[in-house]
Amino acid sequence: MADQAADSLASLQVFRYTAGSDTVRAIIGEIEASLPIRDLIAHATEALESETFMCFAVSQTGDYVADELCFVPQGDRCEILSIRTNGWERHHGDHRRSLVEILNTLAAAVACGTLRILDQTELLQDARAGTELLHFAIDDSASLTAAREAVDLVLQQSGIDDLTRQRTILCISEALTNMLLHGGGQGSMILRRLDDRLRVVVSDEGRGMSFLNWMGPPTKTGQASMGYGFKIILDYLDTVGLRTGRTGTTLLLDRKTD
Repeated sequence: MADQAADSLASLQVFRYTAGSDTVRAIIGEIEASLPIRDLIAHATEALESETFMCFAVSQTGDYVADELCFVPQGDRCEILSIRTNGWERHHGDHRRSLVEILNTLAAAVACGTLRILDQTELLQDARAGTELLHFAIDDSASLTAAREAVDLVLQQSGIDDLTRQRTILCISEALTNMLLHGGGQGSMILRRLDDRLRVVVSDEGRGMSFLNWMGPPTKTGQASMGYGFKIILDYLDTVGLRTGRTGTTLLLDRKTD
């Protein structure tokens, strides 16, 4: 177990426990056979009963392949975030924040309700909610610009103030740029209108989000992954939905209109 962990890449995995269940299921990543499920359930149950976000630093490396475990109660279920760094240090980009700090930011966003981790059923439901207004295939900078300008016009027509509109467009640009750089170079953007919000659905068929600013130097096309783009998205939007895995990544970017 310890040797396997030493060979593994840093990561964020997300599991989900539903009250009254006797197991947890993977939402992002995979559940390893040696993971102590009973311990996870016990902590998740405690978080649900106390209705309190709980975070544990892990010292038993033979028990958990993680540096920290975060338990986020959400109604009758608990999201379990397993943060693994394997002692990796950042050598490029912003040295001020450790990997654990970066991943804790994501955990805090889940705890605050800003970031929603979606399973496949939730994604299919939420990505089709409301009325479709725009649909763009994104495969180059020109299509990105056209999509961004079209959304900007809808935001203006919806009466959203200039600062909020500019920040929303920045977030959409970051999501689409990341899709082109890290998501296989092509994907789609759909704008939908719900009762109280506009939702931008950005999807690709890449290898999934790594959640980390990797240790190697930036490439000619930019940072390898997990630079400031995702932080900007979390800071400026009302809510963000995320589904990511080996077959691609989908982001639901919500801007309230009421």
